[in-house]
Amino acid sequence: MRLIRLLKKDLAQETKTWVSNGIISKEQADAICSHYGIDIHDQNSPFYGYSVLITLAYLFLGMAVITLIGANWEDIPRAVRMLGLVGFTLGINLYGLKKYKMGETNAAVGWFFLGGLFYGASIMLIAQIYHIGEHFPDGVFWWAIGVLPLALLLESVVLMILAGTLAFLWFFMESSLNFYPLLFPLFLAAFTWQLIRGKQSYVLFIGLIMGVVFWMEYTLAWYLNDYPGFYFGSENIIFGAGIFLALHGLAKWLMRRKHHNLIDYGTLLGIWTLRFGIILFFVLSFEEPWVELLKTAWKKPGLIFALAACLAAVAIGFAFKANKQLISTTFFSVLYLGSLAVLLVDKNTETALSFQVFDNVILLAMGIWLIVQGIKSSISHYFFLGIVTILLTGLLRYIDFVGDYVGATILFTVFAAILLSAAKYWKSQHDIPGDKK
Repeated sequence: MRLIRLLKKDLAQETKTWVSNGIISKEQADAICSHYGIDIHDQNSPFYGYSVLITLAYLFLGMAVITLIGANWEDIPRAVRMLGLVGFTLGINLYGLKKYKMGETNAAVGWFFLGGLFYGASIMLIAQIYHIGEHFPDGVFWWAIGVLPLALLLESVVLMILAGTLAFLWFFMESSLNFYPLLFPLFLAAFTWQLIRGKQSYVLFIGLIMGVVFWMEYTLAWYLNDYPGFYFGSENIIFGAGIFLALHGLAKWLMRRKHHNLIDYGTLLGIWTLRFGIILFFVLSFEEPWVELLKTAWKKPGLIFALAACLAAVAIGFAFKANKQLISTTFFSVLYLGSLAVLLVDKNTETALSFQVFDNVILLAMGIWLIVQGIKSSISHYFFLGIVTILLTGLLRYIDFVGDYVGATILFTVFAAILLSAAKYWKSQHDIPGDKK
Protein backbone atom coordinates (compact mmCIF):
# COMPACT_ATOMS: atom_id res chain seq x y z
CA MET A 1 0.00 0.00 0.00
CA ARG A 2 2.42 2.66 -1.21
CA LEU A 3 1.32 6.29 -1.24
CA ILE A 4 3.46 6.92 -4.34
CA ARG A 5 0.65 5.40 -6.43
CA LEU A 6 -1.52 8.36 -5.44
CA LEU A 7 1.17 10.85 -6.49
CA LYS A 8 2.01 9.36 -9.86
CA LYS A 9 1.36 12.55 -11.84
CA ASP A 10 4.10 14.20 -9.81
CA LEU A 11 6.26 11.14 -10.45
CA ALA A 12 5.82 11.59 -14.21
CA GLN A 13 7.00 15.19 -13.97
CA GLU A 14 9.92 14.15 -11.78
CA THR A 15 11.10 11.50 -14.25
CA LYS A 16 11.22 14.14 -16.98
CA THR A 17 13.61 16.12 -14.77
CA TRP A 18 15.73 13.02 -14.19
CA VAL A 19 15.98 12.42 -17.93
CA SER A 20 16.93 16.03 -18.66
CA ASN A 21 19.61 15.87 -15.94
CA GLY A 22 21.01 12.62 -17.32
CA ILE A 23 20.22 10.62 -14.17
CA ILE A 24 18.20 8.01 -16.06
CA SER A 25 17.62 7.26 -19.72
CA LYS A 26 14.39 7.95 -21.61
CA GLU A 27 13.72 4.21 -21.80
CA GLN A 28 14.11 3.86 -18.03
CA ALA A 29 11.72 6.77 -17.47
CA ASP A 30 9.17 5.11 -19.77
CA ALA A 31 9.53 1.85 -17.83
CA ILE A 32 9.04 3.58 -14.45
CA CYS A 33 5.93 5.42 -15.63
CA SER A 34 4.55 2.32 -17.33
CA HIS A 35 4.83 0.42 -14.03
CA TYR A 36 2.42 2.93 -12.44
CA GLY A 37 0.12 3.16 -15.46
CA ILE A 38 1.00 6.69 -16.54
CA ASP A 39 2.17 8.13 -19.85
CA ILE A 40 5.21 10.36 -19.55
CA HIS A 41 4.30 11.91 -22.90
CA ASP A 42 0.75 12.81 -21.81
CA GLN A 43 0.23 16.49 -22.53
CA ASN A 44 -2.97 16.80 -20.50
CA SER A 45 -1.36 16.58 -17.05
CA PRO A 46 0.18 20.10 -17.06
CA PHE A 47 -3.26 21.54 -17.88
CA TYR A 48 -4.94 20.02 -14.83
CA GLY A 49 -4.36 23.15 -12.75
CA TYR A 50 -5.55 25.29 -15.66
CA SER A 51 -8.79 23.30 -15.86
CA VAL A 52 -9.37 23.66 -12.12
CA LEU A 53 -8.87 27.43 -12.29
CA ILE A 54 -11.20 27.77 -15.29
CA THR A 55 -13.90 25.70 -13.56
CA LEU A 56 -13.66 27.80 -10.40
CA ALA A 57 -13.80 30.97 -12.50
CA TYR A 58 -17.02 29.78 -14.17
CA LEU A 59 -18.40 28.88 -10.74
CA PHE A 60 -17.85 32.37 -9.37
CA LEU A 61 -19.06 33.96 -12.61
CA GLY A 62 -22.31 32.03 -12.33
CA MET A 63 -22.67 32.99 -8.67
CA ALA A 64 -22.05 36.64 -9.53
CA VAL A 65 -24.73 36.73 -12.23
CA ILE A 66 -27.23 34.83 -10.08
CA THR A 67 -26.58 37.21 -7.17
CA LEU A 68 -27.07 40.22 -9.44
CA ILE A 69 -30.35 38.84 -10.74
CA GLY A 70 -31.51 37.98 -7.23
CA ALA A 71 -30.75 41.48 -5.96
CA ASN A 72 -32.99 43.07 -8.60
CA TRP A 73 -35.49 40.22 -8.81
CA GLU A 74 -38.57 42.08 -7.60
CA ASP A 75 -37.95 45.00 -9.99
CA ILE A 76 -37.93 42.80 -13.10
CA PRO A 77 -41.30 42.09 -14.83
CA ARG A 78 -42.46 38.48 -14.60
CA ALA A 79 -42.33 37.85 -18.36
CA VAL A 80 -38.80 39.27 -18.59
CA ARG A 81 -37.72 37.09 -15.68
CA MET A 82 -39.03 33.97 -17.37
CA LEU A 83 -37.58 34.72 -20.81
CA GLY A 84 -34.28 35.88 -19.32
CA LEU A 85 -33.76 32.73 -17.28
CA VAL A 86 -34.67 30.41 -20.15
CA GLY A 87 -32.64 32.45 -22.62
CA PHE A 88 -29.53 32.58 -20.44
CA THR A 89 -29.65 28.85 -19.72
CA LEU A 90 -30.36 27.84 -23.32
CA GLY A 91 -27.78 30.23 -24.78
CA ILE A 92 -24.94 29.10 -22.53
CA ASN A 93 -25.62 25.41 -23.16
CA LEU A 94 -25.91 25.97 -26.93
CA TYR A 95 -22.57 27.75 -26.90
CA GLY A 96 -21.11 24.80 -25.00
CA LEU A 97 -22.53 22.49 -27.67
CA LYS A 98 -20.89 24.63 -30.36
CA LYS A 99 -17.53 24.35 -28.60
CA TYR A 100 -17.97 20.59 -28.36
CA LYS A 101 -18.66 20.29 -32.10
CA MET A 102 -15.52 22.34 -32.76
CA GLY A 103 -13.51 19.73 -30.86
CA GLU A 104 -12.81 22.00 -27.88
CA THR A 105 -14.00 19.51 -25.27
CA ASN A 106 -12.44 21.20 -22.23
CA ALA A 107 -13.95 24.56 -23.15
CA ALA A 108 -17.31 22.87 -23.79
CA VAL A 109 -17.25 21.27 -20.35
CA GLY A 110 -16.59 24.69 -18.79
CA TRP A 111 -19.58 26.23 -20.57
CA PHE A 112 -21.80 23.25 -19.74
CA PHE A 113 -20.72 23.64 -16.09
CA LEU A 114 -21.78 27.29 -16.17
CA GLY A 115 -24.97 26.27 -17.96
CA GLY A 116 -25.65 23.74 -15.22
CA LEU A 117 -25.48 26.49 -12.61
CA PHE A 118 -27.93 28.64 -14.57
CA TYR A 119 -30.17 25.62 -15.09
CA GLY A 120 -30.42 25.12 -11.33
CA ALA A 121 -31.00 28.81 -10.69
CA SER A 122 -33.74 28.81 -13.34
CA ILE A 123 -35.52 25.89 -11.67
CA MET A 124 -35.54 27.63 -8.30
CA LEU A 125 -36.48 31.08 -9.54
CA ILE A 126 -39.18 29.93 -11.98
CA ALA A 127 -40.69 27.81 -9.21
CA GLN A 128 -40.73 30.95 -7.07
CA ILE A 129 -42.39 33.02 -9.82
CA TYR A 130 -45.26 30.59 -10.35
CA HIS A 131 -45.34 29.08 -6.83
CA ILE A 132 -44.61 25.60 -8.17
CA GLY A 133 -43.95 22.80 -5.69
CA GLU A 134 -43.91 22.98 -1.93
CA HIS A 135 -41.25 20.27 -1.46
CA PHE A 136 -37.99 22.21 -1.84
CA PRO A 137 -35.64 19.18 -2.31
CA ASP A 138 -37.46 18.30 -5.55
CA GLY A 139 -35.88 21.31 -7.22
CA VAL A 140 -32.39 20.14 -6.25
CA PHE A 141 -33.22 16.63 -7.49
CA TRP A 142 -34.29 17.86 -10.94
CA TRP A 143 -31.23 20.08 -11.04
CA ALA A 144 -28.99 17.03 -10.46
CA ILE A 145 -30.95 14.95 -12.98
CA GLY A 146 -30.53 17.68 -15.60
CA VAL A 147 -26.74 17.80 -15.22
CA LEU A 148 -26.30 14.01 -15.07
CA PRO A 149 -26.88 13.13 -18.80
CA LEU A 150 -24.27 15.64 -19.98
CA ALA A 151 -21.79 14.31 -17.43
CA LEU A 152 -22.30 10.76 -18.71
CA LEU A 153 -22.26 11.65 -22.41
CA LEU A 154 -19.12 13.78 -22.16
CA GLU A 155 -17.54 11.45 -19.56
CA SER A 156 -16.66 14.64 -17.69
CA VAL A 157 -15.35 14.38 -14.14
CA VAL A 158 -16.18 18.05 -13.47
CA LEU A 159 -19.82 17.72 -14.50
CA MET A 160 -20.16 14.44 -12.63
CA ILE A 161 -18.79 16.08 -9.48
CA LEU A 162 -21.40 18.84 -9.90
CA ALA A 163 -24.17 16.27 -10.35
CA GLY A 164 -22.85 14.25 -7.40
CA THR A 165 -22.64 17.28 -5.13
CA LEU A 166 -26.25 18.12 -5.94
CA ALA A 167 -27.25 14.48 -5.39
CA PHE A 168 -25.66 14.47 -1.93
CA LEU A 169 -27.34 17.80 -1.15
CA TRP A 170 -30.70 16.35 -2.19
CA PHE A 171 -30.04 13.19 -0.13
CA PHE A 172 -29.40 15.13 3.08
CA MET A 173 -32.23 17.59 2.47
CA GLU A 174 -34.66 14.76 1.78
CA SER A 175 -33.57 12.76 4.83
CA SER A 176 -33.65 15.82 7.11
CA LEU A 177 -37.32 16.26 6.17
CA ASN A 178 -37.97 12.59 7.04
CA PHE A 179 -38.34 11.37 3.45
CA TYR A 180 -36.57 8.40 1.89
CA PRO A 181 -34.31 9.29 -1.12
CA LEU A 182 -35.43 6.35 -3.22
CA LEU A 183 -33.58 7.36 -6.42
CA PHE A 184 -30.21 8.06 -4.79
CA PRO A 185 -28.81 4.70 -6.06
CA LEU A 186 -29.32 6.09 -9.59
CA PHE A 187 -26.54 8.59 -8.94
CA LEU A 188 -24.36 5.89 -7.37
CA ALA A 189 -24.79 3.83 -10.54
CA ALA A 190 -23.79 6.88 -12.61
CA PHE A 191 -20.68 7.33 -10.46
CA THR A 192 -19.78 3.68 -11.01
CA TRP A 193 -20.29 3.97 -14.77
CA GLN A 194 -18.14 7.09 -14.92
CA LEU A 195 -15.34 5.41 -12.95
CA ILE A 196 -15.41 2.39 -15.26
CA ARG A 197 -15.67 4.21 -18.58
CA GLY A 198 -14.20 7.66 -17.92
CA LYS A 199 -10.98 9.13 -16.61
CA GLN A 200 -9.56 8.20 -13.25
CA SER A 201 -10.88 10.36 -10.42
CA TYR A 202 -10.14 9.88 -6.74
CA VAL A 203 -12.83 12.43 -5.86
CA LEU A 204 -15.53 10.44 -7.65
CA PHE A 205 -14.31 7.18 -6.13
CA ILE A 206 -14.40 8.56 -2.58
CA GLY A 207 -17.80 10.09 -3.39
CA LEU A 208 -19.08 6.68 -4.52
CA ILE A 209 -17.85 4.97 -1.35
CA MET A 210 -19.32 7.69 0.87
CA GLY A 211 -22.61 7.56 -1.03
CA VAL A 212 -22.90 3.79 -0.63
CA VAL A 213 -22.14 4.01 3.11
CA PHE A 214 -24.61 6.86 3.73
CA TRP A 215 -27.36 5.18 1.73
CA MET A 216 -26.91 1.80 3.45
CA GLU A 217 -26.86 3.40 6.89
CA TYR A 218 -29.95 5.51 6.18
CA THR A 219 -31.79 2.51 4.76
CA LEU A 220 -31.10 0.54 7.93
CA ALA A 221 -32.17 3.46 10.14
CA TRP A 222 -35.36 3.90 8.10
CA TYR A 223 -36.21 0.20 8.42
CA LEU A 224 -35.49 -0.12 12.14
CA ASN A 225 -37.45 2.88 13.37
CA ASP A 226 -41.19 3.20 13.73
CA TYR A 227 -41.02 6.86 12.76
CA PRO A 228 -39.36 8.28 9.62
CA GLY A 229 -36.02 10.04 9.65
CA PHE A 230 -32.36 9.29 10.23
CA TYR A 231 -32.02 7.97 13.77
CA PHE A 232 -28.35 7.02 14.18
CA GLY A 233 -28.25 4.44 16.96
CA SER A 234 -25.99 1.66 18.20
CA GLU A 235 -27.18 -0.56 15.36
CA ASN A 236 -25.77 1.93 12.85
CA ILE A 237 -22.41 2.01 14.62
CA ILE A 238 -22.14 -1.78 14.47
CA PHE A 239 -23.33 -1.82 10.87
CA GLY A 240 -20.88 0.92 9.90
CA ALA A 241 -17.96 -0.97 11.41
CA GLY A 242 -18.94 -4.01 9.36
CA ILE A 243 -19.22 -1.95 6.18
CA PHE A 244 -15.69 -0.61 6.58
CA LEU A 245 -14.40 -4.10 7.35
CA ALA A 246 -15.89 -5.26 4.04
CA LEU A 247 -14.49 -2.20 2.27
CA HIS A 248 -11.01 -3.00 3.59
CA GLY A 249 -11.34 -6.47 2.08
CA LEU A 250 -12.49 -4.87 -1.18
CA ALA A 251 -9.39 -2.66 -1.12
CA LYS A 252 -7.12 -5.71 -0.94
CA TRP A 253 -8.97 -7.30 -3.85
CA LEU A 254 -8.72 -4.14 -5.98
CA MET A 255 -4.98 -3.91 -5.30
CA ARG A 256 -4.54 -7.37 -6.85
CA ARG A 257 -6.19 -6.39 -10.14
CA LYS A 258 -4.16 -5.83 -13.29
CA HIS A 259 -5.77 -2.52 -14.25
CA HIS A 260 -3.77 0.41 -12.89
CA ASN A 261 -6.86 2.47 -12.03
CA LEU A 262 -8.26 -0.33 -9.89
CA ILE A 263 -4.92 -0.72 -8.11
CA ASP A 264 -4.87 3.00 -7.34
CA TYR A 265 -8.47 2.94 -6.09
CA GLY A 266 -7.64 -0.05 -3.90
CA THR A 267 -4.60 1.75 -2.47
CA LEU A 268 -6.66 4.83 -1.66
CA LEU A 269 -9.49 2.79 -0.12
CA GLY A 270 -7.08 0.66 1.89
CA ILE A 271 -5.36 3.71 3.38
CA TRP A 272 -8.60 5.33 4.52
CA THR A 273 -10.30 2.18 5.82
CA LEU A 274 -7.16 1.44 7.85
CA ARG A 275 -7.21 4.96 9.30
CA PHE A 276 -10.94 4.71 10.00
CA GLY A 277 -10.39 1.42 11.80
CA ILE A 278 -7.68 2.88 14.02
CA ILE A 279 -9.83 5.94 14.80
CA LEU A 280 -12.74 3.63 15.72
CA PHE A 281 -10.50 1.62 18.04
CA PHE A 282 -9.34 4.88 19.67
CA VAL A 283 -12.97 5.91 20.28
CA LEU A 284 -13.69 2.50 21.79
CA SER A 285 -10.54 2.63 23.94
CA PHE A 286 -12.60 4.49 26.56
CA GLU A 287 -15.11 2.82 28.86
CA GLU A 288 -18.11 5.08 28.18
CA PRO A 289 -18.85 3.91 24.59
CA TRP A 290 -18.90 0.29 25.73
CA VAL A 291 -21.23 1.14 28.62
CA GLU A 292 -23.66 2.76 26.18
CA LEU A 293 -23.47 -0.22 23.80
CA LEU A 294 -24.13 -2.66 26.65
CA LYS A 295 -27.14 -0.60 27.78
CA THR A 296 -28.64 -0.55 24.26
CA ALA A 297 -32.12 -1.99 23.78
CA TRP A 298 -31.31 -3.60 20.43
CA LYS A 299 -33.92 -3.45 17.68
CA LYS A 300 -34.10 -6.66 15.63
CA PRO A 301 -30.87 -8.17 17.04
CA GLY A 302 -31.18 -11.18 14.74
CA LEU A 303 -31.16 -8.95 11.67
CA ILE A 304 -28.20 -6.93 12.98
CA PHE A 305 -26.14 -10.06 13.59
CA ALA A 306 -27.09 -11.49 10.19
CA LEU A 307 -26.00 -8.28 8.45
CA ALA A 308 -22.76 -8.27 10.43
CA ALA A 309 -22.09 -11.89 9.47
CA CYS A 310 -22.70 -11.10 5.79
CA LEU A 311 -20.31 -8.13 5.89
CA ALA A 312 -17.65 -10.20 7.66
CA ALA A 313 -18.08 -12.95 5.06
CA VAL A 314 -17.67 -10.38 2.27
CA ALA A 315 -14.46 -9.10 3.87
CA ILE A 316 -13.03 -12.61 4.22
CA GLY A 317 -14.12 -13.49 0.69
CA PHE A 318 -12.34 -10.50 -0.82
CA ALA A 319 -9.20 -11.20 1.24
CA PHE A 320 -9.27 -14.84 0.13
CA LYS A 321 -9.65 -13.86 -3.52
CA ALA A 322 -6.82 -11.36 -3.19
CA ASN A 323 -4.70 -13.86 -1.22
CA LYS A 324 -3.58 -10.94 0.93
CA GLN A 325 -3.90 -10.38 4.70
CA LEU A 326 -6.37 -13.26 4.97
CA ILE A 327 -5.31 -14.10 8.54
CA SER A 328 -5.68 -10.53 9.84
CA THR A 329 -9.00 -10.06 8.02
CA THR A 330 -10.34 -13.31 9.46
CA PHE A 331 -9.12 -12.33 12.95
CA PHE A 332 -10.86 -8.96 12.89
CA SER A 333 -14.01 -10.51 11.40
CA VAL A 334 -14.18 -13.05 14.23
CA LEU A 335 -13.41 -10.29 16.75
CA TYR A 336 -16.19 -8.16 15.24
CA LEU A 337 -18.80 -10.94 15.37
CA GLY A 338 -17.70 -12.16 18.80
CA SER A 339 -17.91 -8.67 20.31
CA LEU A 340 -21.34 -8.15 18.76
CA ALA A 341 -22.59 -11.48 20.13
CA VAL A 342 -21.53 -10.49 23.66
CA LEU A 343 -23.09 -7.02 23.31
CA LEU A 344 -26.40 -8.53 22.19
CA VAL A 345 -26.74 -10.94 25.14
CA ASP A 346 -24.80 -9.27 27.98
CA LYS A 347 -26.45 -6.31 29.73
CA ASN A 348 -23.94 -6.07 32.59
CA THR A 349 -22.24 -2.68 32.25
CA GLU A 350 -19.28 -3.90 34.31
CA THR A 351 -18.22 -5.88 31.24
CA ALA A 352 -17.32 -2.55 29.63
CA LEU A 353 -13.97 -2.52 31.45
CA SER A 354 -13.01 -5.87 29.92
CA PHE A 355 -13.92 -4.57 26.46
CA GLN A 356 -11.86 -1.44 27.09
CA VAL A 357 -8.76 -3.34 28.18
CA PHE A 358 -9.00 -5.73 25.24
CA ASP A 359 -9.47 -2.80 22.84
CA ASN A 360 -6.27 -1.15 24.12
CA VAL A 361 -4.35 -4.41 23.74
CA ILE A 362 -5.56 -4.60 20.13
CA LEU A 363 -4.46 -1.01 19.52
CA LEU A 364 -1.00 -1.74 20.89
CA ALA A 365 -0.74 -4.91 18.79
CA MET A 366 -1.87 -3.02 15.66
CA GLY A 367 0.77 -0.37 16.27
CA ILE A 368 3.53 -2.97 16.62
CA TRP A 369 2.30 -4.85 13.54
CA LEU A 370 2.27 -1.65 11.46
CA ILE A 371 5.82 -0.82 12.56
CA VAL A 372 7.06 -4.32 11.68
CA GLN A 373 5.28 -4.34 8.32
CA GLY A 374 6.56 -0.85 7.56
CA ILE A 375 10.14 -1.93 8.20
CA LYS A 376 9.88 -5.27 6.38
CA SER A 377 8.16 -3.81 3.31
CA SER A 378 9.87 -0.38 3.45
CA ILE A 379 6.48 1.36 3.61
CA SER A 380 6.93 4.56 5.58
CA HIS A 381 3.16 5.12 5.86
CA TYR A 382 2.75 1.90 7.87
CA PHE A 383 5.80 2.64 10.01
CA PHE A 384 4.81 6.15 11.08
CA LEU A 385 1.15 5.21 11.48
CA GLY A 386 2.24 2.44 13.84
CA ILE A 387 4.41 4.84 15.84
CA VAL A 388 1.55 7.35 16.14
CA THR A 389 -0.88 4.58 17.14
CA ILE A 390 1.32 3.36 19.98
CA LEU A 391 2.24 6.80 21.29
CA LEU A 392 -1.33 8.09 21.15
CA THR A 393 -2.63 4.95 22.85
CA GLY A 394 -0.17 5.42 25.69
CA LEU A 395 -0.93 9.12 25.99
CA LEU A 396 -4.70 8.56 26.15
CA ARG A 397 -4.29 5.86 28.76
CA TYR A 398 -2.03 8.13 30.81
CA ILE A 399 -4.69 10.86 30.76
CA ASP A 400 -7.55 8.44 31.36
CA PHE A 401 -6.04 6.11 33.96
CA VAL A 402 -2.94 7.38 35.68
CA GLY A 403 -2.13 11.06 35.53
CA ASP A 404 0.62 11.06 38.19
CA TYR A 405 4.43 11.04 38.17
CA VAL A 406 4.80 7.31 38.73
CA GLY A 407 2.39 6.54 35.92
CA ALA A 408 4.16 8.96 33.59
CA THR A 409 7.52 7.36 34.40
CA ILE A 410 6.22 3.88 33.62
CA LEU A 411 4.51 5.11 30.47
CA PHE A 412 7.57 6.86 29.08
CA THR A 413 9.70 3.82 29.90
CA VAL A 414 7.32 1.65 27.88
CA PHE A 415 7.52 4.15 25.01
CA ALA A 416 11.31 3.99 25.10
CA ALA A 417 11.31 0.18 25.14
CA ILE A 418 8.97 -0.04 22.16
CA LEU A 419 10.91 2.50 20.11
CA LEU A 420 14.28 0.91 20.97
CA SER A 421 12.90 -2.48 19.96
CA ALA A 422 11.65 -1.00 16.69
CA ALA A 423 15.05 0.57 16.06
CA LYS A 424 16.80 -2.73 16.78
CA TYR A 425 14.50 -4.55 14.39
CA TRP A 426 15.09 -1.90 11.73
CA LYS A 427 18.84 -2.35 12.17
CA SER A 428 18.47 -6.11 11.72
CA GLN A 429 16.58 -5.58 8.45
CA HIS A 430 18.82 -2.87 6.98
CA ASP A 431 22.51 -2.15 6.85
CA ILE A 432 23.20 0.93 8.99
CA PRO A 433 26.42 2.72 7.92
CA GLY A 434 28.96 3.05 10.74
CA ASP A 435 27.36 0.34 12.92
CA LYS A 436 28.92 -3.05 13.59
CA LYS A 437 26.69 -6.06 13.70
